[in-house]
Amino acid sequence: MDIYELKPFLSELINKMEQRVPYAAALATENSGERITVSTRQQRSEAVDPSIGVVFTVFNGRYFKEAATNDLSKENLKKTAIALAEESAVDCSETGITINPGDPANSDFFVDSKIDNASIKLSEKVAKCIEYKDSLHSMDRRVVSATGHYSWVRIKELFTNRTRQLFQDITRSQSIVQIVMAEDSRTARLHEGHCFQGGYEHIDLNNNILNEMINDCARILKSNRLTPGTYDCIFSPEFSGIFAHEAFGHGTETDMFLKHRARGQEFLGRQVASPLVNMYDSPLLPGQGASFFFDHEGQAASETQIIKDGILISGLTEMNSAMRLKINRTANGRRESFDHKVYARMTNTFFGPGKDNFEDMIKDIEFGYLLTRPSNGMEDPKGWGIQLEGYIAIEIKSGKLTDKYYSPVIVTGYVPDLLMSITMVGNDLKISGLGMCGKGHKEWVKVTDGGPYLRLKARLG
Repeated sequence: MDIYELKPFLSELINKMEQRVPYAAALATENSGERITVSTRQQRSEAVDPSIGVVFTVFNGRYFKEAATNDLSKENLKKTAIALAEESAVDCSETGITINPGDPANSDFFVDSKIDNASIKLSEKVAKCIEYKDSLHSMDRRVVSATGHYSWVRIKELFTNRTRQLFQDITRSQSIVQIVMAEDSRTARLHEGHCFQGGYEHIDLNNNILNEMINDCARILKSNRLTPGTYDCIFSPEFSGIFAHEAFGHGTETDMFLKHRARGQEFLGRQVASPLVNMYDSPLLPGQGASFFFDHEGQAASETQIIKDGILISGLTEMNSAMRLKINRTANGRRESFDHKVYARMTNTFFGPGKDNFEDMIKDIEFGYLLTRPSNGMEDPKGWGIQLEGYIAIEIKSGKLTDKYYSPVIVTGYVPDLLMSITMVGNDLKISGLGMCGKGHKEWVKVTDGGPYLRLKARLG
């Protein structure tokens, strides 16, 4: 059964459930897709585990309760929904807390795929990944392992409550290449790629991307570690992105506020960054991998400004934390799948652009580094410490980039200290889309991040 066919039946069930509890909602999801990986030593293709199911949510005046099922027969859906409402009704009470179901809306949303992934033969997709693998090997004799990877997922979601019935059909496609180079008992690895909404049209990676990856990996192969210390730094847009994600990731997801696990709660309305800094989270960015039309609680997609002119003005919410903290809802209620809990989660998180160009940002740095090619990061939401890791730091001397590369590079520090040290913000903006984010070690959802070039002081190791 296509979940779209459940529209009238789910509406009927919600009406029946709300005869017992003050608020009820349903989310039906259906996922499918494919993964192809071709490396130097093996080829692998597999279907993304298909997933289909419905989760019912009720609020009884005191707490939320849910029930999920992958049996979409009308008999089972009715049994699951009514049982949930009846057992939750036992504890119904007047607490003065009410759920706003949202303004009436009945809309269907679709992402346009120029080339439908399902219409392309598996052999053609495999051949493209082989082409990437062979091309990378031919570009440098030191490449000992090369991988071409392509994957796509199609996500259908239907949300229903008493005022809203929203459907979205989103396809997301991802193309990645990776290499390992070796010389004189040293090895280096690097990856590159992109992820966008849409179809098979996104399998292509141009030769410039491949050449730059080969050249940078060769530089990493010969690089040394830099001397630890605090330096004038320029973060590339990709490095700015991982900074945005880690600095204001879980620390501004407001379900963490309820648990008193986020230092950011103490700084709402206060200056946490240079007045030059603006930061956003937006599922509205056209074509980006983490964009959507509504979240898993039926909240229409909208942009949230997290930092305005250096002031922390908003967290990222789901329904429960927004209601209990009495703050505005943002479109950040997300689930890993229908049988997982909803949490406040990031989407596309990024620093807003400023007015400075790269040449002006670098010209008066006597000695410092340009950080690029980020690899991963960690944050401590409660203590607001941060660690960012990257593959490359390029030396800046007398206002110019040199040919000295250092690898790896690690940034550590206290988030407000790093943000307050920002003195210039680039006038460009780049979003990178390969990331996934977990809540702790689980609850994975698609995210992207980005920003412009940033100039700041950072402790490097």
